[in-house]
Amino acid sequence: MQRRTFQLLVAGAAVSAAAAGAALSTGDRTLGRASSGERALPGLADKLGALGRMRITRGSMTTNFAMTDGHWTVVEKGNYPAADDRVRRLLVGLAELQLVEPKTDRAELLPRLDLDDPANGRSTLVAVQDRTGAQVADVVIGRRRPSPLGTAGSGDDAGLYIRKAKSDQAWLARGAVDVSGGVLDWLDRRVVDLPAARIAAIVLTAPDGAAAVLTRNSRDADFALDGAATVPDPKTVAPLAGALAALDLDDVKPRSELAIPIEGAATAAFTTFGGMIVGVRLSPPGDADWLTLDATGFGEAASAAAAFDGQLARWSYRIPADRAKLLRTTLADLRPHGS
Repeated sequence: MQRRTFQLLVAGAAVSAAAAGAALSTGDRTLGRASSGERALPGLADKLGALGRMRITRGSMTTNFAMTDGHWTVVEKGNYPAADDRVRRLLVGLAELQLVEPKTDRAELLPRLDLDDPANGRSTLVAVQDRTGAQVADVVIGRRRPSPLGTAGSGDDAGLYIRKAKSDQAWLARGAVDVSGGVLDWLDRRVVDLPAARIAAIVLTAPDGAAAVLTRNSRDADFALDGAATVPDPKTVAPLAGALAALDLDDVKPRSELAIPIEGAATAAFTTFGGMIVGVRLSPPGDADWLTLDATGFGEAASAAAAFDGQLARWSYRIPADRAKLLRTTLADLRPHGS
């Protein structure tokens, strides 16, 4: 190839690259910069109190949310409670997004901003409806804009690239929204929180029917094991007493879809000093550890236990293996040596 021909090819490539970069950066110049403070999703802020449904789609992942009795729920999980705070932060963040300037409107350049088809798994589509089913917002979220220091923007400098779902026009918007994660990441993960200090008695029943009963008279006392001449090792009992403290789920299903049979199941019952009893039924050991929870109470705890049971009784929960192992503690695990 002659030197001049080569130089012309290089020059042509440079011009093309510069043109593509300009298109990506500025888009259609006739659009101009957005008015200062112009909302990216006008109307959403005024509708925040009247929303009924939301959908988040990215790749093969779709998460649908429904407003139920004043709280957001995740439809794919049988309308299990969503992490309300996270959903509300997302909606407020979307409502507060402000357009800064237009970028490219060329479909072939959208992948550079992670704004191509959400089915490709890089961009995220968020669609919001009010309680009548009317569309309130329909936006594709792309990548965050790097800050001047080369890190993701935050605070007043936070920015991200967006486009309306039915438009190829990309925009730089000021604001921050978090649409990361899959279905499980949008759930309210906390199942129950019964600190060890509240537990007065524990009854453990193995699948073969062998039972272990632990009791104590005060919060500061050690547990005694029925039928044992000596107190069981506190190092064994202390973690067991806290088995229902800050217990988070790994997955959840309606109990109607995954019921744990009574026959042959390991069970546990935790009684608080206030008079509430939380019963646990565990699935047979396997690849996953599932349990169901029920609550009852006596005296002043009766009404609180009934409300608590109403939250728990519909569901089967998958829990971390270490918690399941604690709940499967047996009498042999608790007996002091030589007793």
